[in-house]
Amino acid sequence: MTAQSVSDPNLLKSGGDMDGFGASMITSFPVTFLGGVTASVDSNVRIILPTGDQFLQIARDYRNPENFISQALTPALKNTLQSTAQMMTADDYYSGARSEFAANFRDQISDGIYLVKRTEVHTPNNTPKKTAILQLGTDQGEFGDNTTTRFVTEKVLGKNGLPVRLEQQFRKLGVQVAEANILNLTPNANFMERMKRLQQSQADRMLARQDRAKEEEQKTLVTARGEREVEENRQNSLKAQVQQTTEAETARQLTIINAQREKERAEIEKQTAEVTYAKAQVEAKTIKELADAHAYEKKAAILADGALAQKLEAFVQVNKSWADAASRAQVPGIMMGGGASGNAGARQGEFNDYLNILATKAAKDLQLDMSVKQ
Repeated sequence: MTAQSVSDPNLLKSGGDMDGFGASMITSFPVTFLGGVTASVDSNVRIILPTGDQFLQIARDYRNPENFISQALTPALKNTLQSTAQMMTADDYYSGARSEFAANFRDQISDGIYLVKRTEVHTPNNTPKKTAILQLGTDQGEFGDNTTTRFVTEKVLGKNGLPVRLEQQFRKLGVQVAEANILNLTPNANFMERMKRLQQSQADRMLARQDRAKEEEQKTLVTARGEREVEENRQNSLKAQVQQTTEAETARQLTIINAQREKERAEIEKQTAEVTYAKAQVEAKTIKELADAHAYEKKAAILADGALAQKLEAFVQVNKSWADAASRAQVPGIMMGGGASGNAGARQGEFNDYLNILATKAAKDLQLDMSVKQ
């Protein structure tokens, strides 16, 4: 036999028996979670009826399948769902305890409902005890008890240390549970609205966290970029300084090298000038000595013959000059008159006499003694 609860009334059919073999669909049961949140649960339970005397006992007690479902199975299903809901809060259910809820339901519908007790637990929270009113100074008033109260459901343990269970009544008749499933759970509208706000708050918190992380990343990026730019500028400055220092050092070395080269060249030129000067002194001394020797030789020769050779050379040159002048003297082409020697002869005589006079004068000027000494 199967019993299934649904929250949609449109799925319900008229009558309890859906197929004539004990498959029934009933309205879902409202349950209350720990913490006061109500919800409707869609579930199904499939059972296996016993045979023999136990089956006859069920037939005598309930008369028909509908009575068995409505009087035995449905109350057990309802009580088990409620007991399962009391073991956790709706927030726990929607925070990842769905599988735990389904497992507890199957366990309790099969082996009995746990006997539980409700315990009030006070835990400290992080809310401040005092207000921040500046006028009150250091003696602030109480802001709250700084505790959070919550309720916890604990299983009651027996003398053997095991949880105490309330056995299902239909199990005493030999009925076995084949399947038990939680199909759906729908909380009330207030909880749904709160869950939406909570989800939105969590989403906003996540977005804010992401934005904060993004801002941190942006800050880190800006810082890294600034540090990179500062380091780049520093490296560029160092590079420029090194380059300037290198260029200055290179220029200084070149200046030193050029100065050294100029010094060496000046030294070489000085040495060359000294050598040239010494050579010139030697040559001048040699020329002077040669000139002195030549002059001495000429003086000696002149003193030896009274400079006769020079005087004769001068006398010859003087006579050549007067002879050349006489050769260019104009002579008339026609002579008038006559004489013993004629005009031409007279003219030639004049030249001869004139030349003799000049020769005599030249010889006198040159202090030539033209007489032949015996």
